[in-house]
Amino acid sequence: MSADADEVAMLRSSVRAWLGSEPTLAEAGQMGLLGLLTPERSGGSGWLPAEACVVAREAGRALCPLPWTGNLLAAAALSADSRHAGISSELLAGTAEAAVTHRGLGALSKGGGILAGRVEVTAAAPAVLVLLDPSTTGIVMLDCRSDEVGFEASDSMDSLRPTGTLVIRAADAQGVDGADVSLLADAATLIACADSLGALSSAADRVRSHLSERLAFERPLASFQELQHRLADLAVLEAACEALIRRTVRALDPHADASARRNAVRATHSFFARRVTAALDDCIQLAGGIGFTWEFPIHHAMRRSAANTVAVRDHRSSLGALDVEALADPGGGTEEGFRRRARAVIREHMPFAMREGHRAPESKEQEGGLRRWYRTLFDNGLLGASWPTEWGGDPEHQPLHDLIVTEELIRARSPRPIDQVQLAAHVLLRFGTDRQKARYLPRIRSADDIWCQLFSEPDAGSDLAGIKARAEQHDDGTWRLAGQKTWTTDGHWAQMGVALLRTSTGARRHHGLTAFVVPMDTPGIEVRPKMTIGGAYEFNDVFLDGAVLGPEHVLGTVGEGWAVAMSGLEIERFGVGGNVLLLDLLLADLSDVARQLPVDGQTAYDHADIHHAIAALASDAYAARSFVADHVEQALGGTDMPGDAAVAKLLYTETYNRIARYGTELVAEHGPVPGAVRAQSSRLMDAWLWSRALTISGGSSEVMRNIIAKRRLGLPQ
Repeated sequence: MSADADEVAMLRSSVRAWLGSEPTLAEAGQMGLLGLLTPERSGGSGWLPAEACVVAREAGRALCPLPWTGNLLAAAALSADSRHAGISSELLAGTAEAAVTHRGLGALSKGGGILAGRVEVTAAAPAVLVLLDPSTTGIVMLDCRSDEVGFEASDSMDSLRPTGTLVIRAADAQGVDGADVSLLADAATLIACADSLGALSSAADRVRSHLSERLAFERPLASFQELQHRLADLAVLEAACEALIRRTVRALDPHADASARRNAVRATHSFFARRVTAALDDCIQLAGGIGFTWEFPIHHAMRRSAANTVAVRDHRSSLGALDVEALADPGGGTEEGFRRRARAVIREHMPFAMREGHRAPESKEQEGGLRRWYRTLFDNGLLGASWPTEWGGDPEHQPLHDLIVTEELIRARSPRPIDQVQLAAHVLLRFGTDRQKARYLPRIRSADDIWCQLFSEPDAGSDLAGIKARAEQHDDGTWRLAGQKTWTTDGHWAQMGVALLRTSTGARRHHGLTAFVVPMDTPGIEVRPKMTIGGAYEFNDVFLDGAVLGPEHVLGTVGEGWAVAMSGLEIERFGVGGNVLLLDLLLADLSDVARQLPVDGQTAYDHADIHHAIAALASDAYAARSFVADHVEQALGGTDMPGDAAVAKLLYTETYNRIARYGTELVAEHGPVPGAVRAQSSRLMDAWLWSRALTISGGSSEVMRNIIAKRRLGLPQ
C-alpha cells in the first residue's frame, strides 16, 4: 500500500539526508530503498512505485552517481522465482550490484539460452545482468561473475554514474519466472523519468539563483522580463512533469488495465524525451559563460536526462505505439448520480452544437434559444447552485459539481455558460448590497439579463491599474461617465455590465478605482461590435461619454474597485478546470481527419511522421490535463501553490493552439478532406482561429508568465 503525504515527506527528508553524504548501495539496502518494488514475503517493502519515484527524483536532484535502480529492478524481477532467491537477497541488501537492460540480446526463449555480444550497462561491477524485454524474451538473468563474461569500463552520456560494457562470450542465460515483465519495464521507465525530473528541478533552482545574484546594468539578471519568462517556462515544465509522474504512477497497479498503463507510460516518456533534455540544454544558455564550464553542474543534469531517455525505451517507439484515443479522459468516477443527471438535462434541452469562437448568438432565433438554455441550466441546478440558498442556490451543492457540468457541456459540444455572467454573479454576491442582489440576481437566473465586463481599454488591456475611463460624482450624488472600453465580450447583446472606472487619482494606480453596475441601454453609451479573425461578433468597443448613473449603481465601496476586479478575474482564471477536455475533442477531430485524409496512397495517420506528430500533441495534452486535474483537486482542498492557476492556463491554452494549428495545416497541405470529416476539419479551423482569444483573454500568456515569475518563483522586480 502506498504511503500517505506525511510518510512521503519523511521518506523524502531521509533520502535527502542520505544523499548528502557519500551514499553506498549497502546503506540503500539498510534503508529499504532497494526493496521498494519487491514483495514483503521476499524481503522487500512491497510494490511501492510512487515511493520509488520519490527516491528517484531526489537522486536526480542530487545527481547521485550511485546506480541504485539496477538493484531496485533486478531484485523485484528475481524475487518472484525461488531459484534466484539467494542473489535477490544480496541485491536487496546492496551487497551485490545488478545491471538492467531493456534491449534484446540474441535469440533467447523464456527459458533462457546462450548469450553472446556486447551490451552497455550502468554499473561499476555487476554481479548479474537482468534483461527486461517485454517485446521478446521476457525476463532473463545472466551471471556476470562467469568466466564467459567480461567487463570494460567506458564513458557514456551520463558523466557521473559508472558505466561499462559487458563482453559476453557464449554465456548461459537463465529465464526468470513469476514476474510481470511489462509492469516492471513500465515502472523502470517512470522511475527514469522521475530521476530526470529531479535533475531538471536542481538545474532550474541553480539557474534561478545564479540569475538572481548576477548583476547587469546594476540590476539582477533575473529582473529582466525576457529572462523571467524563460524561467517561468521552466517552472511550467517542471510542474507538468511532476503532475505526469504523480498521475501515471497510479496506473502502475498490478491489477489495473495493462494496456491503459502502457499507454500512460508511453505518453509520459514521450513528453520527457521531447521536453526535459531540451530544457536543460537551454539552462546552459541561460547561465551564460559559467554554464559552459565543467564546474557548473547543469551539463551533468542535461547528460543525465539524455541518458535516462534512451536507457529505458526508444522515444519514437513510444510515439508510434501511443493510442491517442485511449489516452483521452473517459469521464466519470466521481459523483456519478449528479453526472448522469447533468447529461440527461443537456441531452434533452441542448439548443444546438456550439462552434468554437462563435459563442454569441448570430440571429434572434439563436438568442432566444440561448436564453432558454441558460434558464434551463439554472432551473435544473447546473448553474447557480453554489449561490446562497436565499438567492436560489442548492444546499447540497459541491464545488466538484461545477467542474462536472463544464465537462459534460464540453463533451456534448453544447453552448457553455457565459464567463461574464458568472463573474457578475460572483461580484454581486460578494460586494453587492441587498437591494442590488434582489434586483439583479433573479434576472440572471431567468436569463433576462446577459452581463458583460467593462474592464479593458485601448491603452490598458492587461494593465487594469492603468485605466483612464472615469466617473465623476456630481453634487446630487450621480456619476457622469467618460471614456472608452474595448474587448467587451457580449457587449452587443448584453443588458448589463460591470465597469471599472477611475474615480480619483493618487500615488498608487490601483487606488481610486470604483466598480459600477451599468445598464447597457443608458443614454450616452454606444456599443460598436468588432469582428474576430474567425468571422464572429464576440467583443465590442464601448463608449461611455455622457452616461449618467445613480449612486445605487456603485458596486462595493467607492475607491475599492480593484478588489472587485481581482475577485472576478480569479474566478475567470480558475475556469480552466473542465475546459481542458477540449483538448481531447480537438485530438479526436484531428485523428478522424488524419484517418480519412489520403496522402501518397495511404491515410495521413499511417504516415509515421504525421502519426508521431499527433501522438506528441496527445502527450502534451495528457501533461496539461494531468496538471489541471492536480490543480483543481488542490484548489478545492485549499492546498494549491501560488501561480498554479497561471500554470494551468498556459498549459491548456498553448496546447489548444498547437493542436488546432497542426490540424488546420495538415488539411491545408493535403486537402481537400472527404465529406465524412468536413465537420471535424471545420471544427479544427474554428478552434485555431479562436485559440488566440484563449491565450490573450483573462490575462495573456505573457501576463501569466509574469505572475509565475513573481508569485511562484519570487524573482526580483
